[in-house]
Amino acid sequence: MPEAPIRGDGFTVQGLFSTFQFRLDSFQREYSWGRQDVKALISDLAGHFIRQWSPGQERREVRNFEPYFLGPFVYYRDDEFAALVDGQQRITTLHLLMVHLRRLAAEADRPEYGNDIGALDPLIAGTSYGERAYAIDEPERIPLLESLLDGNPYSLPAEASPSVVNLYERSQEIDELLPESIRDEALPLFIHWLLNRVCLVGIDAVNRRQGWAIFETMNDRGVQLGPADLLKSFLLRRADNVSNRARLGETWRSMLTRLHAVGAQATTRFLQALLVGKYAIDQADVTDIGISFHGWVQLHAENRLGLVYPSEFARFIECELPALSRRFVTLAGASERPDQGLESVFYNAANEIEQMPFLLAVLQSDDTDAQFREKARLVADFLDLTYVQRLINNGDDRPNVVSPEFLEMLRELRDCRDLDQIKKLLGNQTVALDTSFSAVRQYGLRPDNRAQVRYLLARMTAFVEVGSGRPDQMARYLDNAEPYEIEHIWANKFDRYQAEVKTEDKFRIQRNRLGALLLLQKSHNASYQASPYEEKVEWYRGQNNLAASLHRVNHQRNRPFTDGVVKKHGLEKLFRPFDKFDVIAIDTRQLLYQRLCELIWDPQRLGFTVPRALLPEQATVRAVAHRTRAHYGAITVARLVEANALRVGEELTLVYKQIRHTARINPAGQIELAGGERFDSPSPAGTAVTGKRTMNGWSYWKVERSGKAVTLFDVRSDALERGILEAEERDLEQPGPNSLVEQTMT
Repeated sequence: MPEAPIRGDGFTVQGLFSTFQFRLDSFQREYSWGRQDVKALISDLAGHFIRQWSPGQERREVRNFEPYFLGPFVYYRDDEFAALVDGQQRITTLHLLMVHLRRLAAEADRPEYGNDIGALDPLIAGTSYGERAYAIDEPERIPLLESLLDGNPYSLPAEASPSVVNLYERSQEIDELLPESIRDEALPLFIHWLLNRVCLVGIDAVNRRQGWAIFETMNDRGVQLGPADLLKSFLLRRADNVSNRARLGETWRSMLTRLHAVGAQATTRFLQALLVGKYAIDQADVTDIGISFHGWVQLHAENRLGLVYPSEFARFIECELPALSRRFVTLAGASERPDQGLESVFYNAANEIEQMPFLLAVLQSDDTDAQFREKARLVADFLDLTYVQRLINNGDDRPNVVSPEFLEMLRELRDCRDLDQIKKLLGNQTVALDTSFSAVRQYGLRPDNRAQVRYLLARMTAFVEVGSGRPDQMARYLDNAEPYEIEHIWANKFDRYQAEVKTEDKFRIQRNRLGALLLLQKSHNASYQASPYEEKVEWYRGQNNLAASLHRVNHQRNRPFTDGVVKKHGLEKLFRPFDKFDVIAIDTRQLLYQRLCELIWDPQRLGFTVPRALLPEQATVRAVAHRTRAHYGAITVARLVEANALRVGEELTLVYKQIRHTARINPAGQIELAGGERFDSPSPAGTAVTGKRTMNGWSYWKVERSGKAVTLFDVRSDALERGILEAEERDLEQPGPNSLVEQTMT
């Protein structure tokens, strides 16, 4: 049989980058993937890996993990290069991800990671005539890739192309997008899974013309049935009684038209969110719905959706789907721009919280418009509250259905039949949060939380402005195209404050505390950021009231501000002007910001029914162990404390650039810094004290054992080898009658 003139071959990521050095076809578009595209790819990869990974596994066990298919790419041979016709976005992002993983592995400073780094090096860049030859041969990208690979600072040139600008922006975000659990003990296994179990299919065209013909055929010709079409076919077939066929078809068509107006992927997003929100009962359901929602419905129409008879299928098509799709369209609009009463939907979207399954879970097809909006507001406000409390307490996770605790809450939400039940459930859930706003006193800006700090400042600034009778500017504050940015009240001049803070390390910490920050328009910020406070405060007077409140004239002549905010909320002692902005002033502003957060996210103000019996403000080690295990999917400091591998009160040390930092294990099983800031995980704690953007804290923080400084990485490894975490895991899953969980609840 003659060989086909067009071939398709399967490649692992390792095979792909070891076989080819790519160049971009001259007609290729720029590298254009945005944050959401990169986030979706990394989330898919990390989620697929984490579902199969368990602490203590060896690298060789990865060969038994399920593979992951990343789709096809089209290329043709051009001398020694493979010219990419289709697939640049994915392959460029994979290359960027490998660069980032290599940096994480190198910064872990673990000798046993040498082979993992060695596996990545030749795939990222080979050598040609003594110089690095990157996997994608684009000369304009080389300076950026060199800086990323070597860990050097990089400044975008004024004439940088859109591809380079976009590549730089994505490289700055990838630290945040990669889950915490991947950064720690799972890192080497994730590297080898990515290289050996993630696959693509390469279609080898004869030449450029043939490559573009294949590309056009794949993208433009033929009408393939999508998942929504397959679901429609199944539902209509089961609902059909001849007389309703045309009516049901028209109903479905109208729904698609409505959703398509929102966006090309809106139909898929709606159906997936609806099925997860209304019918998923476990993580397997969430995964399967994400992979093939039409297949999942065919398997579970009867036992999950309750669809047996044609009349039930018909009602689902005619009543449930149209009504809820209309609500989805409204919520999608509220995600893009503030909608009065649904502002938190906009905030959650800005914070990349996957909120649609939660919002749809509480809705009924016969809800009035007022009922729908109030239900959605309550749930969106709760997700916002949860997110803010966790970021203030230095958690790195967002509310998501992939978390067991939130999947449980999702099931409870869908059982709420009226507003009172929703309010009571959300009140109980709020009380159960093992966090509080007292952590604002220690919270500050770090290299890895700029977006979160900006959000907090935006909410507080808007709250004060609206209370003073001014327009709500939240949409502008959160719009990246708008020139609003974080302003340091202290200029970056250590010598001005040396007498008060003594060391540059303490100066950096004080300067970055939340109370020493404002949100200002960039043009104003840039013009006086290096000026002394005595000059700055005169300029602050003309800005938003949160900034202007530092000037005493704003308190004397601004009645809307003093009456509508300061006196109304009893903030006279905290909302004070300062002639001199010293550490005492920062402490006062820190307390002011705590109180503003308590007012903005007051559960009763949000409408939740809060029970009288509250949990203690500080969570027990056991409660934190439950939460962090679910969020990080790995071994946490709290679990090591619970298993007696670490002890409450033990001192931790971290040495970086010859500076010694200390911390202690607090009673909640967290790492508590000298300034009081608390962290569930060692990595952000290391970032906080060093200012280093990416850091594997497990390898840097050390504790004394038998007179020697031992890394937390080794403490954790020892606990895994001795099996003490397995016993603790069983105890956590099945708490006995005298367990700390039960004691806490009582």
